[in-house]
Amino acid sequence: MTDLLTLENTAIVMDSTCDPPDGWFDQPGLYLVPLKVHFGDQMFRDGVDMTYKEFFAKLRGSDILPTTSQPTAGEFLATYQAARERYEHVFSLHISGEMSGTVRAAQQAAEEIDNVHVYDLRTVTSALALGAERLRAHLADGCTLDAAKAYVERYRDESRVLIHAATLEYLRRGGRIGLAASFVGGVFDIKPLIHVVDGTMTGYAKVRGQKKAFAAMRRYLDEHSRPDDHIWFCTIDADTDDEPQQIRELIQSCRPNAHFVWQGHVAAVVGTHIGPGTAAFAMIVE
Repeated sequence: MTDLLTLENTAIVMDSTCDPPDGWFDQPGLYLVPLKVHFGDQMFRDGVDMTYKEFFAKLRGSDILPTTSQPTAGEFLATYQAARERYEHVFSLHISGEMSGTVRAAQQAAEEIDNVHVYDLRTVTSALALGAERLRAHLADGCTLDAAKAYVERYRDESRVLIHAATLEYLRRGGRIGLAASFVGGVFDIKPLIHVVDGTMTGYAKVRGQKKAFAAMRRYLDEHSRPDDHIWFCTIDADTDDEPQQIRELIQSCRPNAHFVWQGHVAAVVGTHIGPGTAAFAMIVE
């Protein structure tokens, strides 16, 4: 084996809750293990059988709340074996274990094959893909295995994601948030801002109107970064058009060293729980 990890000798495996931009998995060295979405007796592989646009069209037109299920350890093992045939190392980066059992299935599979490094990134949606994208940037420069692991661990501990949900109804119906919080979120056009703390989605602020939502986002930036910090960030949309661009402009206006990476799209599994009309951003200070 070579001493340095590079894009040529290191693969990255993700589950489908990572919500990347279109075409992201077409790049060499990236492998997708999809979760599954069930509409009644119909089953779809997230990110494979149904695009995010098709999912939200179906969600809006259905009286049935879809359910989701995680991949099996066998599905992860098959993906790891395929990746190890071509790559010396595999990093497998996943949704918080507080939200899904996906990472536990990945860990079980990794016990059967060497040089597979599984991480619970303790976050969700495009914050996961952003972590992989930043790891790829380090691999492009060449880094040791210890340095790659240290970066992933720092990203896990220091990355941030803030979600401006149109409603808490889907989180409530999916059992991800309490009924009382859902009720408050629907009163007088008050909409929640949600962040991830210790791997769990929790309320950050409840705001009325777009102006106050963006003021809360600015406050969140001030709490987690300094004006001269170099920030890598992505915006995230769940079937919403204008707000992600407005979030990008907000971040770049108050953080001159902010580096916009791309816009991710919430797909079926995460979309089942947060619903349409949601916008968000994820960031890491480096």
